[in-house]
Amino acid sequence: MFEAFELSERYRQVLTIVVEDYIRHAEPVGSRTVSKRLRPPLSPATVRNIMADLEELGFLTQPHVSAGRIPTEEGFRYYVENLLEAEPLPENIRERIELAFASEEIEDLSELLRLASKLLTQMTGFPSVVSAPKIGTERLLKIDFVFLGRGLVLVVAVTEGGIVVNRLLKVPRSVTQKSLERLAEYLNYKLPRLTLEEARDELLKEIEAERKFLEKLFAELEEEEKEKTEPIVEGLSKLLDIPEFKDVNRLKELLAAFEEKNIFLKVIERCLGSHGVQVLIGSETGLGSPRNLSAVASPYGKNHPMGGLAVIGPIRMDYSKVVPVVDYTSKIVSHLLDKFIPRT
Repeated sequence: MFEAFELSERYRQVLTIVVEDYIRHAEPVGSRTVSKRLRPPLSPATVRNIMADLEELGFLTQPHVSAGRIPTEEGFRYYVENLLEAEPLPENIRERIELAFASEEIEDLSELLRLASKLLTQMTGFPSVVSAPKIGTERLLKIDFVFLGRGLVLVVAVTEGGIVVNRLLKVPRSVTQKSLERLAEYLNYKLPRLTLEEARDELLKEIEAERKFLEKLFAELEEEEKEKTEPIVEGLSKLLDIPEFKDVNRLKELLAAFEEKNIFLKVIERCLGSHGVQVLIGSETGLGSPRNLSAVASPYGKNHPMGGLAVIGPIRMDYSKVVPVVDYTSKIVSHLLDKFIPRT
């Protein structure tokens, strides 16, 4: 984002100190504080000039005339992309995460994702979000039809990722059990390792006579059931302990924004097209108001992104500690998915 602009070493040091001090204390940072931490030291007057330049560049802002300065979204973004040195995940934290996954009797995918969300909140102290895999992006293994009579058919689809979707579908009364068996046999010959979109495109070219039925079938399968796709959100109350939300008006704004859980899917969707951890700062999260939130998000999956997980916190969260926790947790979830993928 700032590749075309390079700060000098002094300016980089000053920006780093302001960002990290603000992360720790949630208070504007003054020139004397920065001056004491610089090596080699600079006078407070020189530091003030540098901070004024950084403000002019859009990296810092001064909330009050008599106050120190705080980082802007652009300042945090420059810090994350050019100055942040993520700390290696301590061995004891690795062991705690691994032990938590190993000690639980995880019997299905939803339990695995719920545990991942709980651990992210415990490890970082911030709320977390984990999304369930989407049927539309999954590759299908098998599909079956159960004829119930009176124009009703139960459709059962199984994906490579271990997702089982049951949908009740209305069909013309002329559809028979035999025709469904023939269709299931044909689909299971054509479907393996195709996504719903790929399968639909290929099949519609070949089976024009059954086009309407197939279009409705795939549309129904893609319509995710709310209780299965609603993201798992953990630890929202943690935000109440953060200084930024002690103000009643900001707290009301926060609670109003988070009233609808599916707003968190916006955060997850922004990381599914990328590899590894993504840091979303302020407006980049897509959460709207309040703007002073950031997210550290990562996709999980074996060969392709199946879902994502994220930690949401104030824009001044300690990225050096949160990034490795999110990264390691997503890798463990990806590894454990093997337990829920059907063997063929």
